[in-house]
Amino acid sequence: MIGIVAATQGEVDELVDLLGAGEPSDGEFATYRYNEGVVVISGMGLDNATRATEHLIDRCDPDMILNVGICGALSDGMQVGGVYRIATVEDETARQSPCKSNFWKDLPKARLVSVRQPVFEPDRRASLARGADLVDMEAAAVAAVCEARDVPCYLLKGVSDLADHTGKDDIKKNLAAVSSTVAWAVISELNPPRTISLTARVLNFTKIEHTVFSLPLLFSGAWLGAGRSWPGWSLLGLIALAGVGARCLGMAMNRILDRDLDASNPRTADRELPGGRISLTGAWSIAGAGLATYLLACWMLSPLCLMLSAVPAAPLIAYSLLKRFTNLCHFGIGLCLGLAPLGAFVAASNSLDFGSEVMLLALFAFFWISGADIVYALMDIESDRKTGVHSIPASLGPVGAQFVAGAVHLAAAACLAGLWMSLGGGLIPGAAATISVLALGAGYLQSVPIDVRFFPIFAIAGIAGALVPLMGAVK
Repeated sequence: MIGIVAATQGEVDELVDLLGAGEPSDGEFATYRYNEGVVVISGMGLDNATRATEHLIDRCDPDMILNVGICGALSDGMQVGGVYRIATVEDETARQSPCKSNFWKDLPKARLVSVRQPVFEPDRRASLARGADLVDMEAAAVAAVCEARDVPCYLLKGVSDLADHTGKDDIKKNLAAVSSTVAWAVISELNPPRTISLTARVLNFTKIEHTVFSLPLLFSGAWLGAGRSWPGWSLLGLIALAGVGARCLGMAMNRILDRDLDASNPRTADRELPGGRISLTGAWSIAGAGLATYLLACWMLSPLCLMLSAVPAAPLIAYSLLKRFTNLCHFGIGLCLGLAPLGAFVAASNSLDFGSEVMLLALFAFFWISGADIVYALMDIESDRKTGVHSIPASLGPVGAQFVAGAVHLAAAACLAGLWMSLGGGLIPGAAATISVLALGAGYLQSVPIDVRFFPIFAIAGIAGALVPLMGAVK
């Protein structure tokens, strides 16, 4: 059996889920049991790690012990988000303990030193860097106990910070993403067949649930195209099928084209392509399947839809390239979603005679998701600046970026108000528009995490806004 030791709960949250472990048992150390072994939370520090490892060996008699968790980088060559197998480990007295390294051979090796106090000072960092690449507060103790008890020991560490003056903030910011990357590295070697089904990986890769962003826009566009009347289930089904295919195509191309950028960003390093859970060939297959589904739906809708199918497909395929050369890249995804109601209008009307209502709906979608993407990019300011990725937050900083996003969302609100009036007003569509505007405003509450602002808050804004035309049917 395998014993896994980690210092804190946050370092193994995802690993415990992936292993299918149950609830932790009571006792001196929180212990999770899964089919092949146990996960023990030691608490921070060398002394706690020593006692937890001894406890684990005495109670469970493991065949091997794996110590996982985050660490700081002492060497400039170690990047935040990287995962390393530890070749040598020592404590601050320079006492070395052996580590096994015949697993996880695809990961780079590194030297690690364990300390009793966190390292944030430049002089101390420089001193430790003479003999090690990474620093933590537990690994040497785990290795020493394993050496004394003759138990094979493996150490796997993910870099959360640079052990400098920004270390405390970096640890908080990067803990979840780096720990997730470590968890997947552990799983890839210990238990790959039963980790997550191919279907689940594909669904997570395409984020198919985010089609919720576009379906209300598609249905409202179809309702307007049918002359503000019910377009029929079969037509709506084909429009939805086209939307799902387009979603798979766009997301797969985004992940393929951005795979190197994702690998260098701690927040995205655990995505399916950089994390190795989906191959590049598999990603291209998903993109091809999405394109085929989209084209099939367009063909079944009408010859005009098939003839115009390249208009939405082109920005879906290429929009992620914009971040290589322009800060206006956020408006690329806005264009993709803004075309959704226009495409559905064409499918329902078999005409390009766009009225003011569907144009206002398209502009609302364009401004809504563009502004939301600007806010979402706040999470990647530092990574984007390091890698040269263009974005409004990287260029203007958090305050300036949110000012721009707010102006974009004001434009979205203006379009929504114009749409409501163009449809003849009404209490129920007005309530939907009000909910949308309030949600847009809530997306700027600084106390709310950025990822929550993006989903579900901005999602609610978009869905409520897209429903304004449909609610006009019951005003």
